[in-house]
Amino acid sequence: MPARLHPVPGRARSFRGTDTLVLLPLLLLSLPACESEVVAPDEVVFEEGEIMLNASSRVDFVYLNLADGVQVTPADPVSSMEWHIAFRRFSVRLNGGVSGPGSVAGYNLGTNAGAAGEEVVALTPADGRAAFEAVTEADIPASSSFVEDGLAPDPGSSWFRFEPQIGTLVADPRAAWKVRESSGRGHALFRVVELRMQGQRPLGLEIEYRRQDPGGTLGEAGTATVDLTRGPGFVGFAGSGAPGAAGCDWDIGISPEFAVLVNADCGAGTFPLDVAEDFATVTEADDAPDYAGFLAVISGAFPAGVDDAGGIFWYGIQETNRMWPTHNVFLVRAEGEVYKVQVHDYYNATGESGFPSVRFRRLR
Repeated sequence: MPARLHPVPGRARSFRGTDTLVLLPLLLLSLPACESEVVAPDEVVFEEGEIMLNASSRVDFVYLNLADGVQVTPADPVSSMEWHIAFRRFSVRLNGGVSGPGSVAGYNLGTNAGAAGEEVVALTPADGRAAFEAVTEADIPASSSFVEDGLAPDPGSSWFRFEPQIGTLVADPRAAWKVRESSGRGHALFRVVELRMQGQRPLGLEIEYRRQDPGGTLGEAGTATVDLTRGPGFVGFAGSGAPGAAGCDWDIGISPEFAVLVNADCGAGTFPLDVAEDFATVTEADDAPDYAGFLAVISGAFPAGVDDAGGIFWYGIQETNRMWPTHNVFLVRAEGEVYKVQVHDYYNATGESGFPSVRFRRLR
């Protein structure tokens, strides 16, 4: 089903199907009028819209241009200035910082950020619309309050998952990171491929990695075993492993509390590998826009998590496998304009997930 933008009466707007854009003022061109009364297409300012996006892919983002109010398909999103905001299921990216070449930045108004779970569940579509309407130009903060996408600490739950069939935690090798090694030795790519448990206690794990010497490309995969029975274990990718945390001979470590440690004191850092990239075929680990001194996720004004009322969705309230919209309103600054943006649903008409409904309006 194509994404369709729904106009709001009383404002300049556009209607969009899959490939067609029709501006209302263009309809006036067929009517008799003085030349001075005809609005030229380049004078039309898109003000407001609402669109449901098919962002159900677990790999690909869908991209939205707020200035034109349309979904776009950039040939190379990494270098494209065509898009302002992107969605992949419950993830949101802005075209700026580590997420894109632009300077798009956001600000979280935190409309319902302090709400408890039962309060979020009780919110209605009318409550969401009222919260959106209540935001005006007066709510735009100082320019310095807007933030571009950057790196934030991973909460520690991305490289493992609970497997209900066996009732314990297992590794999740879909999550991987590019690594800048300690002391400038080179770069690497790693993921956890096995987690050995005794009940709820971790005994050890196996890491798969690929190394890249300075000026080279990523090599063949190797493995490193980490013993967690006597405390944290450490890995130096330039060798088979590291016996302890002394000095700069290690790059990452794993604690028995499931935390990933990064040797930031010696210059080590991480950047998350996007799920659209294949661990086995990616050729470089030295091309990340930034490396953080912790296990990193990409986050910005739109938080990466879905476990509280501060983001766009809160997952699993009342122990249900459901995304509840928080109805928070965000401000997005793009190309000198400021828009208010609200994501108010995650499901389409048949209940399929990954279909965020987005409303937005230009404030300035």
